[in-house]
Amino acid sequence: MPTALLVSPETGLILPNHAAGGCAGYSIDGSYSRSSSKCLPVSPSIIKLNGAAGTLGESTLIKLVAKFYFFSLLVSLSGFVSAAGIDLDPLTVVSTRLDKEVAYAPKNITIITAEQIERSPAKTIPELLSLEAGILSRSTFGNSAVRSTIDIRGFGASSTQNTLILLDGRRLNDVDLSSVNFTSIPIDNIERIEVIRGSGGVLYGDGAVGGVINIITKRASPGKKSVRAKAAYGSFATSELKGALSTATEKYGINIAANYIDSNGYRSNNDLRQRNIQADIRRDHLNGEIFVKTGASNQDLELPGNRTVDPTIGLDELGTDRRGTNTPNDYANEKIEFVTAGIKQKFNNGIDAIIDVGFRHKNQNTFLEQGGFPNSLDTDLDVWSFTPRMKLESALFSTRHNLTFGADIFYYNYNSDTAPTFATINTPVHKVGMDQESYAIYANDLVSLSDSIYLEFGMRIQHINVTAKDQFDATAPGGAFDSGAGLFSKDDTEEMYNLGLRYLFNDALSVYGNVGRSVRFGTIDEIYQFNALFVREFSVIDPQTSKHADIGLNYESETIAGTLSAYYMDLENEIHFNPATFTNLNLDPTERKGVEITVELKPLTNFSINGNYAYLESTFDEGTFKGNEVPLVPNHTASLFADWEMNQYFSLSTTWRYIGKKRFDNDQTNDFGQEIPAYDMWDLKLTGDYQSWSGSFSINNVFDEKAFDFGVRSTGVAGRYNGQPLPERNFTISIGYNFN
Repeated sequence: MPTALLVSPETGLILPNHAAGGCAGYSIDGSYSRSSSKCLPVSPSIIKLNGAAGTLGESTLIKLVAKFYFFSLLVSLSGFVSAAGIDLDPLTVVSTRLDKEVAYAPKNITIITAEQIERSPAKTIPELLSLEAGILSRSTFGNSAVRSTIDIRGFGASSTQNTLILLDGRRLNDVDLSSVNFTSIPIDNIERIEVIRGSGGVLYGDGAVGGVINIITKRASPGKKSVRAKAAYGSFATSELKGALSTATEKYGINIAANYIDSNGYRSNNDLRQRNIQADIRRDHLNGEIFVKTGASNQDLELPGNRTVDPTIGLDELGTDRRGTNTPNDYANEKIEFVTAGIKQKFNNGIDAIIDVGFRHKNQNTFLEQGGFPNSLDTDLDVWSFTPRMKLESALFSTRHNLTFGADIFYYNYNSDTAPTFATINTPVHKVGMDQESYAIYANDLVSLSDSIYLEFGMRIQHINVTAKDQFDATAPGGAFDSGAGLFSKDDTEEMYNLGLRYLFNDALSVYGNVGRSVRFGTIDEIYQFNALFVREFSVIDPQTSKHADIGLNYESETIAGTLSAYYMDLENEIHFNPATFTNLNLDPTERKGVEITVELKPLTNFSINGNYAYLESTFDEGTFKGNEVPLVPNHTASLFADWEMNQYFSLSTTWRYIGKKRFDNDQTNDFGQEIPAYDMWDLKLTGDYQSWSGSFSINNVFDEKAFDFGVRSTGVAGRYNGQPLPERNFTISIGYNFN
């Protein structure tokens, strides 16, 4: 066993040195748990095994160059089109792979607009998403929803790997178990959010098992100029400054948004300092567009740790000291820089072509100390991506086609060092590494068979290659009784598909149905672990596959709209942590099924109300836990959102959210005897606009509900568990000015 241990700030679990990627560990009382929701913002290292770290192999370069040349040749044809004097329509924004006629696709899709975001009392992206049917949000740090997890259709602890999060079409999910940093995205810079439940694998790739969330940022509008500034202050000494500049001519456009958050946080040792900036730069060129999207974020976060309840010794920190901490020195810092550049081209025969490349770098430093066992991790991640694609609209045999096809090429490289303290980080105990190369081709077609029948079908083939290594130094401080895992290499190829049909009874009413197959691959944190003898090793984890079926009914008129949908998912080889064996493994078959209901009413021109309800049932279908419920998944969730435009200056909006009771994490056996309690919260926001001024006042958790939505049971002490409390009643006031 290793001599140096670390403790998860979310659960209070003592983790073996490097802890299988910083996500597994032992509790003080001997219980063990590991899940995505407990992962720190750290990752194991990646070390190139067949060449210098951070370099692409020769075969990879050949493939990249060949594909780039092919698509460049297609785009170069635009010069001929322009020279011929053919008049083309303006190019549309293509940060999404959804078909332009979203209303006809046989899927359950929700679009959240910038106006809805502005009017909502929700202060963070996870809070906003949790108001939608079938979407769960779990917070583990309680400060500006830092490192919150999003769960579509009930995957519990593994939700981060089964819900794909995109920023302008670029993947934010990484090849470890760390959650997406939603706080790094300025919420005021969001143009819209696309939520696709179920069928997202064909267009977006692995990990889209429960669904896809694509966050689209703003861009400049031709002929318009805008300079905006906003300041906000609220509870827990939280202050925020926001600014945005947008200007565009007929040829050029630039949009820049930045914000700064400074907060003491709801908990002790919960300070947050967040700095973000994003830019979108575009230039029209030959009936097309050259674009660059770039940004950076810097986050300093203190980790308050868990609150423990243990009736055997009369301990109830959730009741007597919700805001306290037992980890006053723990912290996690993160820096991210990214850039995406490309060209879009429109042809006269209904073809839109896009060639773009992207790069993202993430550095994370984490220090954890409890019980005299300090641990430090220094992690770097580089992600290179090349995603050429084309959209074609054409008529063939009296049918109209909207065809999307392309290729996704991703290369991931981690380098992570682990040591007892940062003073010894230059002589790490472990340098655990992995390179991953991913290649995929896909095609998806939405066919108008008639004015009332739309057929969609698509296919993706994806191949990944993983190489990993654990460089272990027994002479390093803290390494005397530890061990290394050796070498690892694995290739996997999987197919994804979708097939769906929508029938329109009239302009208001339609029905749809679809079936599909999705895939997720194991992460470095899941393959690098301790075996039953507590010896480090790289384990073979097979790809997880899911077959699903969805049916739904849509109705839309000027005063009422709604969706009723039902789904069933049959999963094979679900990747899961087993607390009985302390290992990650492929489960026997599991299943998800549920119902999602959305109703939108607009009885008056200045008043609207939206309601959502979801019933989720996530169970183990076979094996040791047959018939048991998957932890952290409530059976019932509901929400209401009402918006009243009081007059030309003021509007009042309110939200109510209900989360039903659910099993504690680590309670796959369903025998703990208690559950995380159900709770509901009500938020209120008053917004005002006068000439160039704007302002708002919001109250969140109006009735001061003392709730927690994440907890881990002990398997060693009856009735003992750790929980993460949610903030109590809090206030925010903001004022903004438009310098136009």
